[in-house]
Amino acid sequence: MAGILITDTRMQRIHHPYDGGADVFLATSDERDRMRDRHADWLSGHPSGL
Repeated sequence: MAGILITDTRMQRIHHPYDGGADVFLATSDERDRMRDRHADWLSGHPSGL
């Protein structure tokens, strides 16, 4: 199924899965940095990080 967004009840965090990956939108840059550091192996190997 396409176009799925999974959110918390206040819509401050969004998970958007798709074929080949997912996008994650978090409430703060600190939260983003913690997620990036904790799950570095999930990130793209492309130099831009995309």
